[in-house]
Amino acid sequence: MASNGSSVEMRPVTEASKIEKVSATTSRTLTTSSGLSEEEPIGSWLCAEGPYRKYIEALSGSNPGLKKSDPNNKDQPLKNGNALVILLDAPATGQPEFTSTEFRNEKDLRSHFQDTTHNHNRRRIYLMEGLAPDYISIIGGHFFMEPTFFQRQERTCVWSNDFTPVSDALPQPSLLDPEKSFHLQYCELRQFNKELENRYYFCERTRRHVGMTASRQQEKSTIGILRRKVSWWCRKTDSEGWDVVILCDPQLLHLSPSPRKNVRGEDKLRFIKNSREELKNVPFQEGYVDFIPPLPHDKILSKKGHPHTSMLRDLLHYYQQHSDMLPQEDWKSPNTSAVFLKKTVAAHYLQLVDYIKVMLPSLELRLTTAWVEEQDQWESLQTISRRCGNYRDDIEDTLLSLGYPLDGQLNSSSKMLTSSWSDCEKDFQYVYFRLKLLKERADNLMQAMTGLASIAGNRQNLEEAKRVKRLNLLALLFIPLAYTSSLFSMQDNYAPNKGDFWVYWVSAIGVVAFTAAVTWILDSALDDEAQWTWRPLWHLKFWGNSKPKPGTVKKKATGFYDHVRR
Repeated sequence: MASNGSSVEMRPVTEASKIEKVSATTSRTLTTSSGLSEEEPIGSWLCAEGPYRKYIEALSGSNPGLKKSDPNNKDQPLKNGNALVILLDAPATGQPEFTSTEFRNEKDLRSHFQDTTHNHNRRRIYLMEGLAPDYISIIGGHFFMEPTFFQRQERTCVWSNDFTPVSDALPQPSLLDPEKSFHLQYCELRQFNKELENRYYFCERTRRHVGMTASRQQEKSTIGILRRKVSWWCRKTDSEGWDVVILCDPQLLHLSPSPRKNVRGEDKLRFIKNSREELKNVPFQEGYVDFIPPLPHDKILSKKGHPHTSMLRDLLHYYQQHSDMLPQEDWKSPNTSAVFLKKTVAAHYLQLVDYIKVMLPSLELRLTTAWVEEQDQWESLQTISRRCGNYRDDIEDTLLSLGYPLDGQLNSSSKMLTSSWSDCEKDFQYVYFRLKLLKERADNLMQAMTGLASIAGNRQNLEEAKRVKRLNLLALLFIPLAYTSSLFSMQDNYAPNKGDFWVYWVSAIGVVAFTAAVTWILDSALDDEAQWTWRPLWHLKFWGNSKPKPGTVKKKATGFYDHVRR
């Protein structure tokens, strides 16, 4: 056993020496082809100098994404020391009772790994909040996990019309191994203490997108949907121990860009500073519903309350307070440590689904009660439909990363009989199923709104046609006057101030009366389909069937003659 331990101890040194030889040639070749200078070697944006960065250089030929950071991270959120690592340690036997150790600087973390053997008999979980090149160099240099583990955590998810030169796509499904590593994207609902403009925002530190939700009738836009990521990696030792590394996003503190108002000059800088201090955010509805089954009254008092502050603090709470909820035998495998992580991500998704389920009926109600602010409603529905599509894609990637089927089936009898609170597959399948339904529901509402918009447009056109009809009817009154004047030519004795001028008025008024009578008869006798419907009192049959048609529809007045006809 000792010989095995010594060989394991020498493995990082051997790997590092091989990587030094391979990366020397790779670095020179890539520097020439990509145009990078020696001051900016490949992988320096992600990892500080050391064996692990040489490993990144060696792999950059097969994975070009390792050569550059996300362009959205132009303010360099990956800074040395800008991370927090917490170690949870427990013996390899029995029910785990984790003790925590915080490493707030890279010296303490480096010292820890120098005193740590690879062939230990402990259960260790390293929680890392934020990304820092020096921390990545130490942790990566100790475990030598695949660099995409850190690269994908750095990539941002930005809804943009521009295609960025980096990719955040999954590798080939055949390369995914959820028993060893996986990467999840999710969303967290945050509630701000002030109303914010419905525009794009980002987390200043992680550059993750923060989407503001559209306000409803009596609700200000104070709810934001924050994009999140979490990554999990594990390995087993030869002494029945294991190591787990979890990457978490830090909590949202400041928005970028700062919420704007009509402030200029020196007052603008003062306003931005004050807005940073005054703008706060908390979990929506004080956080997601806990997925742990209710504890008995004699045990719940000994447990600490749920913090609902960040992914790191939430995981610490579950590992230290509720590790006894999982069987002791299950803790022999490092995959058991992923249960709390998966359940937390599923809890965030369930809260998001419930929020969207509430938003859609409110828009449906506004469509059925009144047709007002149709443009705002259209934008809200379009946003919900687009976001549901994005969330559905994220859930599909999650199911693929975790090795779950993409069927959305929830009614399998075998699953129902064997399910428990730790069944993560059922939670994600339900979220996937609900997001597909919400997407379809939003699309159907958009189609209904399109139909309502067409109806409103047709009504507007009908009103315009009625106005034109009134003008035409008024024009009919002046046509006899012009016709009579041209008929008499208004000369000789029929000219004004002549003896027979009265003949013009008698003739003109008679023609006007005749024209009005004919117009009234036609307007009364013809329905909206140009069918003859008017009958005199003696029931003469002009043409067609004189019997009344069944289900005769009332005809609306045109506005010129105020009446309703059957």
